[in-house]
Amino acid sequence: MPEVILVCYCGNPAKLNTSWPNDNLGRRFFGCKKIGSGFRKPCQFFTWFNPPLTPRSRIVLLGLQK
Repeated sequence: MPEVILVCYCGNPAKLNTSWPNDNLGRRFFGCKKIGSGFRKPCQFFTWFNPPLTPRSRIVLLGLQK
């Protein structure tokens, strides 16, 4: 079965990233490779890869982060 590759609004393959702020700690998301890198006109493509963490998983990740 072929793997699905998400393409951002710029037409480039979307990059899989991990969120580190406490609000979405450990959640992975697809975004344009230009996101947050100082480009003049980033395309703003963004979509979550996985659902929010369970409360227990969130506590474990916060503990590991310290």
